[in-house]
Amino acid sequence: MIRFLTIASLLIISTGVNAAELDSLVLGKGAKVKIDSIFVEGNETTEEYIILRELTFGVGDTVSKEQIHFNRERVYSLGLFNYVNIFPVERADQVHLYIIVRESWYLYPIPFLFFRGNNFTKATYGLNFLYKNFRGRNETIRAVIGLGYDPFYSLLYYNPLIIESEDISLNFDFSYQNVSNKSLTAAILYGEDFNYDFVISNLGLGKRFNQFNTLFTNFVFEYVAAPTDTIQGITASDSRIDRIYGAGFAYVYDSRDLAQFPENGLYLNTSYLHKGFGINNIDYNIAKIDFREYRTFFENFSTKWRVTYRHTFGRRIPYYDYSYFGYDEFVRGHRNDDRDGNNYILSSLELNYPVIKDWNISLDLPLLPKRLTSARIAIYLSMFGDTGLTYNNGEKISLNNFDSGWGFGLTIMALPYNALRVEYAFDEFKNGELLIGTGFSF
Repeated sequence: MIRFLTIASLLIISTGVNAAELDSLVLGKGAKVKIDSIFVEGNETTEEYIILRELTFGVGDTVSKEQIHFNRERVYSLGLFNYVNIFPVERADQVHLYIIVRESWYLYPIPFLFFRGNNFTKATYGLNFLYKNFRGRNETIRAVIGLGYDPFYSLLYYNPLIIESEDISLNFDFSYQNVSNKSLTAAILYGEDFNYDFVISNLGLGKRFNQFNTLFTNFVFEYVAAPTDTIQGITASDSRIDRIYGAGFAYVYDSRDLAQFPENGLYLNTSYLHKGFGINNIDYNIAKIDFREYRTFFENFSTKWRVTYRHTFGRRIPYYDYSYFGYDEFVRGHRNDDRDGNNYILSSLELNYPVIKDWNISLDLPLLPKRLTSARIAIYLSMFGDTGLTYNNGEKISLNNFDSGWGFGLTIMALPYNALRVEYAFDEFKNGELLIGTGFSF
């Protein structure tokens, strides 16, 4: 059985108040009201301030229908709720703003499966054990076990507000990875494929200045073991084992509405990481910038575009820290074409149209809690184009060397959990490829 969640049902569930007894205001386009009070309902676990700190307005401010919708999407972006609604109610000549939420299930294992270059013989699979919001403060503990082609084990802890008065966040993660080499050049020099062993620890602190601007700093230690020390560039230290100390910073500007699938806003992430400090003969740098823009331009049609650039420079950049296409980043239409170099440039443009934009459902299934079977469903059709290039330092950039692709896609989104994406892409020669994966394009 499927239940459709409405404002009325959520008010009754969370407060016992019948929405029909309230004089809910209907705001037209451009109309504004002054907010006299704000009420949060339905947050059984989540602390109220975790929700309120996402709002771009407060008591005493004048808000529009568009601002209320934007803030609803920002609360959804927390990834804690399977239902969110925000609406003003007039009572006794005052306007009260109700924020109605329904919390999702916070403790669950998530199986995963991905293929390196869409090659079924190079499958990595496992379980992602996730415990979200365990103290009601949007904290996350994550333990991941990955087996198969690139086995790995990782543990992560994230606290978005470890020092509340200063709006300071904390992130710590530790991982072991046995990763197959990505560099074609390194494989040729070694004579066959080989693996690296990585042990990585990372400590990060963040300072959020407001809802849009955050500055991060992080400190890393990496232990990297290669099968040999006879190939220049297979490590950074001229020995078989690299012991790397690193530090860096990142600045993030994020004015997107719904972070998982935005329709309006800007996103900028620029970062710099220095590795080595000359210790163990290691001294190089990684810089990256990622800019994205999202706009609704005609009724329900929305467009988004992205440009990202990664640059490595320094004494000696090891092959394992080169910039790669064919793995985390790739040009659709060239998914199976591995590319590497010191740097990459990647640009994408998408046009999206919602078949279903905002459908709140709740399934009645035996033995499963309602929190786990409730979600916000959306289905989007898309048309996209990608182009990108990898190149080495000192090498001239030529438009003829860019890989390009275009195609069509379907994204099925179930918030706050994940999305399924099915795409069909063509390269410059109209060769086609089917792409199936989870998550969002960007």
